[in-house]
Amino acid sequence: MSGTTISDKSQTTFPVSSIQSLQSEKTPSSFSAQIIRDMSTMTSHSIENAAGVMDGFWDYVSNHRVNWRKDTHCLQIPKFGTFILKPRSKTFIKKQKIGKIKFLKSQFIYRDKEGKWTKNEVAKARINFSLSPSIDLKSLPSPPFNSTSTQWIENWTGKGHSRLSSKRRISVSIHEMTGIPLKEVHVLLNCLFRDTLFAIKSNEKVNFAKRGTFIKGNRVNFKATPSFERKFGLIE
Repeated sequence: MSGTTISDKSQTTFPVSSIQSLQSEKTPSSFSAQIIRDMSTMTSHSIENAAGVMDGFWDYVSNHRVNWRKDTHCLQIPKFGTFILKPRSKTFIKKQKIGKIKFLKSQFIYRDKEGKWTKNEVAKARINFSLSPSIDLKSLPSPPFNSTSTQWIENWTGKGHSRLSSKRRISVSIHEMTGIPLKEVHVLLNCLFRDTLFAIKSNEKVNFAKRGTFIKGNRVNFKATPSFERKFGLIE
């Protein structure tokens, strides 16, 4: 495994005791811990860096004011899924017959009948999720997964973040936050996406500690924890 350690730029939510437990033969106590172990095993990179990449990914998701599209209030990750902000109360939206909606701080604002922008305490936001249309859970391959190409890193000068694909931008962001080598981050990140999808395929609920749970029913959704919503700025 790689000897690279996580930079002080990013603090993992996994304490030293949890890292040591994952390095042992003990069965992980949560899906997120199991996925970290899988990421490390399948890529031959360290448990610490796998945990760092997972933390970096969720930190990226939580920084919606910088990383999400401001016009559609979403974060789209091809071949994985889309996180999107939705009004918590659909009933309120229907009653008011609201057309255009914008998200401001932790609330949606909307045009009233007179055309003025208005906010309402009822119209709070929540984090929603949907799988990419190209994803068919039933046909997903089992691990170990095919290797991820890192050729683009050889040609990237470190400038022009906006021209990178969504996954590459996330990789660069995590690399800058943690100090973990970019190639290693990109490989671990793609393994995180693939293993998460496989876990969703095999289970009705896949929990990520302190972040939330992917729930599989007729469709796949995501229910954030109160602590993650608080970090996100959705609740006080």
